[in-house]
Amino acid sequence: MFAKSDNVTMKSALPVLVSLAWLSCPSWAAQTVNCEAEYGGKAHRIVVLPVDDVFAFQTLDVGQRFRFSAQWLVSRAKLKTFVHELDERAPVLLHAAEYPMSAGACTSKVIDFGLNKVYSSELERELFFQCTAACE
Repeated sequence: MFAKSDNVTMKSALPVLVSLAWLSCPSWAAQTVNCEAEYGGKAHRIVVLPVDDVFAFQTLDVGQRFRFSAQWLVSRAKLKTFVHELDERAPVLLHAAEYPMSAGACTSKVIDFGLNKVYSSELERELFFQCTAACE
C-alpha cells in the first residue's frame, strides 16, 4: 500500500497528527468541579476552577491538621489533588493523585472521582475527600 519511504514519513507524522486531533477535540465539558474534605466530623467544600498555570492551586486548610489542594489543568486535561499534614516545621505531603478529565469522560451528568482516605502520622487522624465534576 505504502512504499517504504512513505511508511517512514507516516511514522514521523503520526505524533503531529495525534497532537492536532487532540487539539481539535472539544475541551472538558464539565461546568464545575467540587471537592469535599471531611475531618473531625466537619465538612469543607472547595470549587475547583479551571487553570492553565501549573503553579496555581486552590487550597483549603482543614482543621489544624491537614491542607487540601486541588488543581484543574485544562491544557493537560487532568485534575490533581494533594493532601499535606500541617507540621510545625513545614507541611508534609501525604497524598497526591491525578485524574484524567478528557472530553470523552463526560458521559454522564456527574463524574465521581471516588472517596479518598488519608491518614496522618499521629494515630486516629484521618481526612476523607471526594471530588465530583458536573457535566453539561
